[in-house]
Amino acid sequence: MIKNSKPHIVLVVARGEAVRNFLFSDTLSALHENARVTLLSMVEHGEIIERVSPYVDRIVPLREYADHPLAVHVRLLAHNAHFRRLWSEAVKFYWGLHDARAKTLPEKFKRAFTKTFARLFANRPSLRALTWLDRQLSWHLRPTRDFENLFRELQPELVFNCSHIHGPQADLPVRIAQKMGIATAAFIFSWDNLTSRSRIFVPYDYYLMWNEGMKAQLLEQYPEIKPEQVFVTGTPQFDFHFKPEFCLPRAELCNRLGLDPQRPFILYTTGMDTDFLDEHKIVEAVIRFLQETDLDPKPQLVVRTYIKGTTPEMKALGEKGFPDVVFPPILWDRQWVMPLYEDLYIYTSLLQHCALGINAASTVSLELMMLDKPVINLGFEPPGSNLPHWSRFSRHVGYEHYRPVAQSGGVMVARSLDDLRSMIRRGLAEPEADSEKRKEFIQGMFDGRVDGSAGRRVAVKLIELAAVGFG
Repeated sequence: MIKNSKPHIVLVVARGEAVRNFLFSDTLSALHENARVTLLSMVEHGEIIERVSPYVDRIVPLREYADHPLAVHVRLLAHNAHFRRLWSEAVKFYWGLHDARAKTLPEKFKRAFTKTFARLFANRPSLRALTWLDRQLSWHLRPTRDFENLFRELQPELVFNCSHIHGPQADLPVRIAQKMGIATAAFIFSWDNLTSRSRIFVPYDYYLMWNEGMKAQLLEQYPEIKPEQVFVTGTPQFDFHFKPEFCLPRAELCNRLGLDPQRPFILYTTGMDTDFLDEHKIVEAVIRFLQETDLDPKPQLVVRTYIKGTTPEMKALGEKGFPDVVFPPILWDRQWVMPLYEDLYIYTSLLQHCALGINAASTVSLELMMLDKPVINLGFEPPGSNLPHWSRFSRHVGYEHYRPVAQSGGVMVARSLDDLRSMIRRGLAEPEADSEKRKEFIQGMFDGRVDGSAGRRVAVKLIELAAVGFG
């Protein structure tokens, strides 16, 4: 039998955002140049099949299998103990949210038990023991042998989970691959994941990260992981903003959205409805200010709502048809929570052509800073709201991952409606005011890895890792 001249890599895609990062970016085409690729995907959208087919040997549907109830229970207890040990600002938010959802007596009792258990086991030895138990149960009580048969057939050198947290359906095949002696790797999907998401239960051999700060966080939280297992590549999700072909001419973008290309527009990006209660009240206040302002030329407003959760009140606001205000349709497939390829052009163009951006405390701030745009963050509560402490807007700018942004001087943090109004004026009149601080922060955070080439760096690293087991 003649051995193939290229290593074989399996990409596991269990969530739509991973499609953008690794199938729409340069990662897949770059992998195709020097590796054989099988796509194990839960996302079965027609556009994906059409776009990836030239670059993969095979597309295998990723089926979902229910874990054994005992394994699920142990994992949930470990997750809560991990959260309690982290005790980050984001964790406190989720803690309060789950407390609020416990309405009945049985629910409150269950919640009290979970919290007590979490406090008792919120230490490294206990978490390591729980993680070990989870791994044993997940293997011995695995619900299917399908992945073992698949990997025996494929004989890959590397299995890569494109998102370690979004889409738990990816965990089982990666666990199986690891038990079979196949090298495994994962991408830590976002900058807040290590302080706001669950414990990493799958024992990956390698980890790919956004930046050095995240690498340090990972090594501190999981001392069993060695520095040589972790690689900083940047994230492909920002690559599109640095490729001229993804930026539509201003006139074309404005024509599509119904904007006047001769006048500036402000880009307001909303947060998830469960995280930012009553945000429609702030959007409404911005609309009123722009209607009444004496600014010349009069700015327009584009409100890009959050695809994963938008309140009925926000939707109703968008349907009122305010002049000079556009709530554009979000070109995502809702079933798979996946941006359509066309949305890459629209979103990049909105960022490139907007005069300034407003958001509560979002990754969008980083994208605006990369493109040297003024940014306003929200550090106050919606007018007329009475939010519980755990869900206040003002807490989000203090989250561990976001605090350096808020303190950088590269963004403006509004602490009141009056602040917001004056900052809108400042951002429009003096767009260069915070430019140096924006550039300094982005350079420091990413060490020059915001250049449109992260997708290719990921591919190069995956090929290098796969080559270790290819001989």
